[in-house]
Amino acid sequence: MTDILKEKEPRNIQNEILLIGCFYKHPDLYVSWGQYIRSKYDFDDEATKFYYDCFELMYKTFAQTIDENKVNTFMSQDKDRLKMYKKYGSFKIITQWMSLADIDDFKNYFNIVKKFSLVREYQRNGYPVQKILQHRRFNEWNAQDIYKMIRAKADKINTIILANEESVVLNDKTNDTIRKFLIKPQMGIEIPWSLLNKMFRGGRLGKVVFDGLLSNEGKTRKLMKLIAFITLVKNEKFLLLSNEMDEEDLKSALITTVVNNKEFKELHGIDIIKPEGEIVLGQYKDDQGNYISRVCDEDGEFLESEEEYINRVEKNSLEFRKITEISKWIDSKKDVQIFFKDVGDDYSNDRLLFEYRKHNIIHGIKYAGYDTLKGFETDDWQSIKQTATKLKELMKEIKMFLWAVFQLTDDSVFTDIFQFSSNNIANAKQMKHVVDMLMLGKRIPKEDYNKYQYIDNSSWGTPIAQNLNLSKTYMGVKVDKNRGGSKDIIPLMEIDLDLNTWTEIGYLIRKT
Repeated sequence: MTDILKEKEPRNIQNEILLIGCFYKHPDLYVSWGQYIRSKYDFDDEATKFYYDCFELMYKTFAQTIDENKVNTFMSQDKDRLKMYKKYGSFKIITQWMSLADIDDFKNYFNIVKKFSLVREYQRNGYPVQKILQHRRFNEWNAQDIYKMIRAKADKINTIILANEESVVLNDKTNDTIRKFLIKPQMGIEIPWSLLNKMFRGGRLGKVVFDGLLSNEGKTRKLMKLIAFITLVKNEKFLLLSNEMDEEDLKSALITTVVNNKEFKELHGIDIIKPEGEIVLGQYKDDQGNYISRVCDEDGEFLESEEEYINRVEKNSLEFRKITEISKWIDSKKDVQIFFKDVGDDYSNDRLLFEYRKHNIIHGIKYAGYDTLKGFETDDWQSIKQTATKLKELMKEIKMFLWAVFQLTDDSVFTDIFQFSSNNIANAKQMKHVVDMLMLGKRIPKEDYNKYQYIDNSSWGTPIAQNLNLSKTYMGVKVDKNRGGSKDIIPLMEIDLDLNTWTEIGYLIRKT
């Protein structure tokens, strides 16, 4: 490796080393900064480029923590890579670079590396850079300052180095666009409600759906229906961040969803109805219809071991055996994991963006959920709107689909479903301005059933209006904003929170 600067080749190897040292010292820096690194241009030294390229591949595919054993194992997986690793000093040199690096100065290292990267590329393209290098304020400048000096002829180089995007010409190749839509219509992944799927054109990558319900009306349960459908039916990975629910509650909701909803019954082939309350309380009936209890003496002390009790339930309860088979079917779907992260301790904007970006990078996740959208530290509308904006911008940037749930105002219970609007969003009416799709859901009060009818999804020929059944519970869904298409109908779902069934049966109309 040569010293800091050559007249003919602007270099600052010391800062390249410090930048690499920071990445190995604190690997998660890659989540926020990796998108801006252009290894081919940013590292002029062969060794720093080699160690960065190895770090990036290792972080994405092998391990997200660094120690000597992991690095040595990773390097040994490729013969040529191992040869270069030994040539450049192995883990000993990484240790040295880590000891030199100060995480608090990472941004300074990054800015200096980018500055020299930009100047080198200008020089390679014939721009005179020696005057820039010799300027008395060169050390104070960043890459953008240098770009401003010669930007009239430098737009293309700036785009490559600084990872900016060039503008595009919309009125060009429109015929190609039309033909492309013939081969690949602009539809996203199917979601489990046919009318909403048609209205939104599926779950499209880069888009965000915000789904609002009243408190305790099933926001998370409805989201779990979507998650289970995308993973277990459509075979895609999913990431859920939640600041309200824990792992145990979500697992029980998942099991209940897969047990009772028809989309999953068609796949696992087991026909059974089982409320979540009975599943989490371990209540199973024997083949005569009686609940099985663990044998106790008169003082309540158990007379059979846990294993004996489980074996007896399995032997005597067809119901238990069916649930067990369904759970095994869920576990068998190894390639389509549902990732969950509890962010209740910190759901700041930085934390949310970090987790979505990290899982996208490492696990290739394209579909995600957030439960529940609210301000961090303060619930004022500006905070919530800011969070919604940042989530939307990130999804657009990394091409992910996000379904985020939020809470409606308590007085929404008194608002007719046909009159629902963004005014019903708790503390965040302004959120409507930034979202792609906005839904507001409301359970129809039984005393209002006589006001409405619905058009059945399965109707053939002339649509026939159906009355609402007093023995059932219905949820109306008002689509208040839709950048994917129309919003002129109110899909109606028949729901059962105990079974976590959310079945879209048609659309709601006023009774004439």
